[in-house]
Amino acid sequence: MLSPRKSGKRPRAIIVASGPSAKGFIPPDDIPIIAVNGAIDWLSRSDYFFTLDPSPVNLKRLSKPKAGVHYAAAVESDIALPEHVQRYERISKRGPEPARKGSPRWWLWRWSAVTRLSETPGTIHSGNSAWGALGLAWHLGFRDVALVGVDASRSIRIEGGRSKNLSHLPLLFASAKEQIDVVSCGLMRGVPQMTFKEWYD
Repeated sequence: MLSPRKSGKRPRAIIVASGPSAKGFIPPDDIPIIAVNGAIDWLSRSDYFFTLDPSPVNLKRLSKPKAGVHYAAAVESDIALPEHVQRYERISKRGPEPARKGSPRWWLWRWSAVTRLSETPGTIHSGNSAWGALGLAWHLGFRDVALVGVDASRSIRIEGGRSKNLSHLPLLFASAKEQIDVVSCGLMRGVPQMTFKEWYD
């Protein structure tokens, strides 16, 4: 597996999802890449694949691994996974329903999302596959992470199709800022924004 490139003493990684801001992204050769869901279909290379979504298309991706890619998923215990897939326990919970229906906090509640990264081995907090990929990055030891194509929008994905409501994502990623350095190289707010070149250099 590719050794992390370090910024100072902090191991770095790049999480790539399929938001339109990732169009044309070419992964550098010297930093580990974590592909989220359909990004594995079009990326020229990836070191890891992660999903929180056991949809038929993602289960198919898990069943047909690409050479050199380490596969991981955080799904319900009753969902069978191929032997090569690293299984994480998916942690979901709901508190009281927020009063303002349709707000980002309401959607965070609606998706049973859990803020902050889980530091318990073998567990990943739910909320969205890109958010879960940040949890995977933390467990793998990465502490400086760039988000590419994590746009928190319903725009058409690079490989086609649309996400459900993702307005809660800035709240999730902002909740991890004390645990990990994470920047958005796409359109999502809530964490510091940089161009990819600024982060990479």
